[in-house]
Amino acid sequence: MLKILNTLSKTIEEIVPLSPGQIGMYTCGPTVYRYAHIGNMRTYMMADFIRRLLEYRGLEITHIKNITDVGHMRQELLETGGDKMILAALAEGKTIGEIAQFYAAQFHQDESILNILPATTYPWATDHIPEMLKMVGVLLENDRAYIAEGNIYYDVAKFPEYGKLSRNVGGNLLEGVRMETDPLKRDPRDFTLWKKAEPGRDVYWDSPWGPGFPGWHIECSAMADKYLHEKFDIHTGGIDNVFPHHEDEIAQSEAVYNEKHVNYWIHGQHLLADGAKMAKSSGNVFMISDLIERGFSPLAFRYLCLTVRYRHRMNFTFSSLRASQKALDSLRIRLWNWQEDYSKFSPTSETLQKEETFISIVEQDLDLPGGLAYLWKIMKSDSSNGEKAHLLLSFDRILGLGLNQPFDDFQIPQGISSQAEQRANLRSTASYYESDQIREALLAKGYILQDYEEDTTVRPKMYLEKIVDKWPSVSSGKEIDSRIEAPDTYEYTFILNAYGYKDDIQRCLMAVEKQAHNSSFEIIAIDNGSTDGTGDYLEELASSRANVTVIHCDHVLGDAAAKNIGIKLSTGKYIIILDASAELTGDICSIVSNSFASNTNLGLLGPFGLKSDDMQHFHEEVESGPADAMQGYCMIFPRNIIQRTGLMRECFRFYRNLDIDYSFQIKDLKMEVIADGRLPIVRHEHRQWTELDENQRDELSVKNFGRFLKKWGNRHDLLEASHSN
Repeated sequence: MLKILNTLSKTIEEIVPLSPGQIGMYTCGPTVYRYAHIGNMRTYMMADFIRRLLEYRGLEITHIKNITDVGHMRQELLETGGDKMILAALAEGKTIGEIAQFYAAQFHQDESILNILPATTYPWATDHIPEMLKMVGVLLENDRAYIAEGNIYYDVAKFPEYGKLSRNVGGNLLEGVRMETDPLKRDPRDFTLWKKAEPGRDVYWDSPWGPGFPGWHIECSAMADKYLHEKFDIHTGGIDNVFPHHEDEIAQSEAVYNEKHVNYWIHGQHLLADGAKMAKSSGNVFMISDLIERGFSPLAFRYLCLTVRYRHRMNFTFSSLRASQKALDSLRIRLWNWQEDYSKFSPTSETLQKEETFISIVEQDLDLPGGLAYLWKIMKSDSSNGEKAHLLLSFDRILGLGLNQPFDDFQIPQGISSQAEQRANLRSTASYYESDQIREALLAKGYILQDYEEDTTVRPKMYLEKIVDKWPSVSSGKEIDSRIEAPDTYEYTFILNAYGYKDDIQRCLMAVEKQAHNSSFEIIAIDNGSTDGTGDYLEELASSRANVTVIHCDHVLGDAAAKNIGIKLSTGKYIIILDASAELTGDICSIVSNSFASNTNLGLLGPFGLKSDDMQHFHEEVESGPADAMQGYCMIFPRNIIQRTGLMRECFRFYRNLDIDYSFQIKDLKMEVIADGRLPIVRHEHRQWTELDENQRDELSVKNFGRFLKKWGNRHDLLEASHSN
């Protein structure tokens, strides 16, 4: 039987059903005002693997997965001043119901193509308002909640065990409250059960306490109670659900029923992308549709999730996805080749023991990586092909990789089979030129011929074989060989990180060519996951100019990571990093060379400097003379200092404050940062900033400034103000 880590006890426990032969299981489902990303889907797959294991052991599973179509009463929604469901509906010109139905349908489609078994029931929050009101009423009757100006709050002080799931208690508990204290609350830790509808609100429900809408946490408690009753076996979710959501569920439900709510709380860890939390503004949020558009099978992502334990963080990269696709394709090809062997095979007692070995491995805290390793051990063993095929399909009852699909998907049309037979006849008469022509023709139609000593087989191309790269691309700067130690080839290297905004890119680069045409220069452009034709423009530019290098990224890298690619590839004596919003209006090169020649201690030059008196604010712009930092519109430094400064810190995915951070890397070498307003540059609209939501801009800027302060906050000695005192 499955043994797994129970978040409640912090120990690995064997699953023992409350009712023999039956399991009640609740999974926190999607909030349908947006697409579910691959991190969400990893959590749903965790629940799917658990369910498959339990069903393999003969248990009957009642699996409830809710659909939240009421905007969450999360703190951040209050801070941004609106319910995202309502805002999204208004933005798209649709009703809330229409938009919820759309995203719910997309979610169900994603689950289906990932081979996630459908839940027994998908209850919608808005269909269960009466159940929520009933539970709120009981909490009021039990003196576990209170009313304040039409709002109803849970009284955390009345539940002494609050924090037992997350261990977030006492002073630490207050850290979970991420906004100014609601003055209506008795205690900052209290949370909303029912919120009074403010004037003008479009969506609300009548209640004994006036019109309003439910809090986030009461939804799941009410729906779990309706379908699984007051106590059930398993509750799953992501690690970010532990606090406050699941902690609050426990407080609500156990205060109503005065008994333990759930026996086993199971949580999956975060999925990172390029080592960072996924964020739309950073360009590293991926949906299943994004993987499909790049030519990958959704089940390659499922395979990738098998390689990392559910309670460990998983770092998603396209290189790892490609490796998973290759492995999955390999398994499918094996099954295709072993069809006849499989049809003749009958399992032996030894075969059944191998099945049990696999299950027993995976049942140890959902050790799917261990199970996968055992699978490949079998594939490399001297077992018969028939037994290998049987075991693959048996293991796939748990893995859910759709390994039976080759038997259905690899059906070869009669015309293709006839051509393959014709080619075999040509090969038998040594007519290799003609046989190769047929091979190429079949390849163009999407079929692969595999020649063996006595036979030739034909099959459809697998996913990786279908991917035709428009141009070579990289997934990480680690794939780039550094030229930092190479001798200078040019006088100047212009680096441009191109996220998109093709017109801005074109304006910027054409100005470089016009104003630097009398100088020895190269351009290194990083096509950073653009989708608007920027990559095509850059390729066309590079094809006609020997001094232009384009590096295509298969997805959006962080700002520092992309610029580091340019720095690593540069061979100019001076590096000039430009933002796409900047445009040269005159000869910049002569000013640059003269400035560095006349000041051997000059480390960083640019037209737009910044100063700070206290390391907290860099708002004072400097047009001439010493500065504390240089704005990223244009940053110029000698290439020979990189070995001492190092590259930019890649924790800066968003561009804001990266320029200040790198300025201090240079200042730490006791070198000067100088602003020179003579540098002929004008700034245009910075669309990477203006097209970002204001709240996201502020949040990302604050986070990046925090990274800067953590490293440099105590280095007031580097400020110009410290030199003048």
